[in-house]
Amino acid sequence: MKKLAIVLGLALFLPACERSEALPPVGTEVKLEKKDGVNIAGKLVEVKAEQVVVQTPDGTKTEIPRSQIASMTSASGSVASGAANAAADARRDAEAKAAAGAEGKAPSAPAAPQAPPAPTPREDAAAAVPRAPEFREVTIPAGTTLSASLSTAVASDTSKVEDPVRATLRTSVSAEGRQALPAGSTLIGHVTGAEQSAKVKGRASIAFRFSTIDLPGDGGRQPISTETISRLAPATKKKDATKIGVGAGAGAVIGGIVGGGSGAAKGAAIGGAAGTGAVLATRGDEVRLAAGAPVSVKLTAPLTVRVPLK
Repeated sequence: MKKLAIVLGLALFLPACERSEALPPVGTEVKLEKKDGVNIAGKLVEVKAEQVVVQTPDGTKTEIPRSQIASMTSASGSVASGAANAAADARRDAEAKAAAGAEGKAPSAPAAPQAPPAPTPREDAAAAVPRAPEFREVTIPAGTTLSASLSTAVASDTSKVEDPVRATLRTSVSAEGRQALPAGSTLIGHVTGAEQSAKVKGRASIAFRFSTIDLPGDGGRQPISTETISRLAPATKKKDATKIGVGAGAGAVIGGIVGGGSGAAKGAAIGGAAGTGAVLATRGDEVRLAAGAPVSVKLTAPLTVRVPLK
């Protein structure tokens, strides 16, 4: 009788152990390891008597038979499905021993464990689901040079302040031993200044900077801070002096032919005045950067990006 009481006590205690190994509630983020070594991470969306359903980050729902679960880890701890199955087997053995003891018979040997069923095509597909990518943050220091090619043409006589400007990175940028910005990333900015050349004085200029980078793929957009890129038209003093000199020389030649020495002097004055007038009526050179023009710009603040771990 004492032996029977102990066996019955075990039979009552083991179901409680089994309940303590209950699966996490639906909606919990879990990491599940199957007995064949395959790991599946995602949200537990359904729990059934024979199987559980886990939704991976890409939205795929995977059905996993409980008999295939080795362990399941949630935010609150680990649920060992293998332990739960062992507890259930122990409970059944205790009940069998109790029944055999009550009848005065020796308990029969436990049946040999059966091999798990062969995986179905659906389970094979679930095992082939790739793991969610992992990322690491990498910081690109201020002062790093970005080499790019303009995708948008800009000019001192046609561009306006706040006009959008785009460029594409020609070479990748690395930081902390990893590629942080791949070639082909898009720089997005705007014109900050545009001055057309004047007729009398004042050289043309164009200025712009970038404030956003658009990374390829799923990298998304991130704000950046860069120096201002500016271009100033070359001075035209030599050209203006040449125009005035050519006009004076031509006037002197014509005046000499018509009126001799005095005519040459008058002609030079008239020709010089004509050359000066031409200079005053003509604008200087403009600054124009076509699409495809190479530009280089430095970061003025650190830039932190997420890079995938391979």
